[in-house]
Amino acid sequence: MYGLAASSVSERLYISDWDNDLLHSLPLNHDDDEEEDDSTSWEVANQPAGLSLTLAGQPNVLVACHGAGKIQEWSPEGILIREIQLADVSKLVWHVLPLTDEKLLVSHEGSQHRVVTVSAEDGHELRSCAQVDARLSMVSISINQYILLASSPANTITKTYMN
Repeated sequence: MYGLAASSVSERLYISDWDNDLLHSLPLNHDDDEEEDDSTSWEVANQPAGLSLTLAGQPNVLVACHGAGKIQEWSPEGILIREIQLADVSKLVWHVLPLTDEKLLVSHEGSQHRVVTVSAEDGHELRSCAQVDARLSMVSISINQYILLASSPANTITKTYMN
């Protein structure tokens, strides 16, 4: 297991399963007295890592597919909405966060470990936001538009401003 995302709208918890290339969907409010299990899983692209939810309407799940170098968007019902193939320099993607309907914040590794803004249409890089020295464990955006970068090997959190 690698990434988690929870939706209060669909009342689902999503879990990425790196080893089996799966996205698991579990109910947030499960009644132990119910016999029917409402959990489900579906196959996603190679090595699903970080998860996040889209911003508008019924939130879909964004999956950073590390081994495939793409972002997949899935409906809560497990229907593939779209795939965004990233440029070669951004192939080993760890996390994705929606900034707007047109822009995504992506952390990736390669010759450099970077955080970039990419087009949600075609995955091309719009701008580089930050370069880091170690592999990122988590990326988050604060209310005041700071990018927070957590690195597990270095046990650090770095703050950079997103303008």
